[in-house]
Amino acid sequence: MKAERRNAAGVSEHRLDREAGRLVYPVVSRRSGGLSVGVNLFPDLKTCNFDCPYCEVFPFPEARPFSLARFESELGEFLDEGWAASWAPETVRDICISGNGEPSLSPLLEEAAALCAAARSVRPELLGGARLVLITNSTGFLSERGRGVLGRVQDLGFELWAKLDGGDQAAFERLSRSRYALGDIVEGLRIYAAERPLVVQTMLCEVEGVSPGDGEMAAYARTVAELLRSGARLSSIQLYTLARPASGGACRALGDAEMLRLAEVLSLALASAPAEGAPPPIELFGSRGNIGSEGAPGFGRAASSGSGRAAGGRGGPAAASESA
Repeated sequence: MKAERRNAAGVSEHRLDREAGRLVYPVVSRRSGGLSVGVNLFPDLKTCNFDCPYCEVFPFPEARPFSLARFESELGEFLDEGWAASWAPETVRDICISGNGEPSLSPLLEEAAALCAAARSVRPELLGGARLVLITNSTGFLSERGRGVLGRVQDLGFELWAKLDGGDQAAFERLSRSRYALGDIVEGLRIYAAERPLVVQTMLCEVEGVSPGDGEMAAYARTVAELLRSGARLSSIQLYTLARPASGGACRALGDAEMLRLAEVLSLALASAPAEGAPPPIELFGSRGNIGSEGAPGFGRAASSGSGRAAGGRGGPAAASESA
């Protein structure tokens, strides 16, 4: 497996592997903090019930459909040979199910997740410290059946990173371009997170000239605060922006200073909202990497200074699997 390709901004062009029908695609990930082994459940056709304008999945030629046998073979090939040939001594930070669509729509999700968990257990020297991650748009939480599937995946040791884009219906529709109701998504998150922890992930970007402002972040903060008041177990909130071009060309990444400013709006709103316990930590990811975590020295100060830098941010080029 060849080493990753990067564009002029230093961002991994791993979509070339994904869109060539690969089921396993290693990539340097912002949110993983290093090498992430991506898992693509939809190599033959983009399969998603959202049409996010920031989606990184471009049209691609038909390929063979996903099969468990081929996935197990590709994963074993990377772990046995590909890592040593192209990535050693880079630590594998996680195995992440994402790819060309919404994982909860795959009938083979549970079986694929079980293979990931088995690979980690039999290769402790390489994967002993690696997390198992599933990135979802949260529509799987809408039904009892979907929640059951995702719960069984989490029982295998997976973290669930659940999308919550926007705090009101207008923002949600702008970012998902779907017919779902934000209230239903939030209710699904509430039901699931009452029993199991979730990481909330939220995209912040400009869409057709419209950027999220203070009012939109205040609405988002109210939505998150309501989840917390209801007893939802939110491990953290990831705010991130674009890392590479979107397929529709209608989106632009926000700068680090604006990301930090919006995060400060959210942080202050959650701190003042009535809820049991402390609000979850906020993690910030700019277009080129981690730009700060709440509680780290400098968090929020860049918003007031306009410097666009936070102490503790790694800086330099970084990239991720789709939506990562």
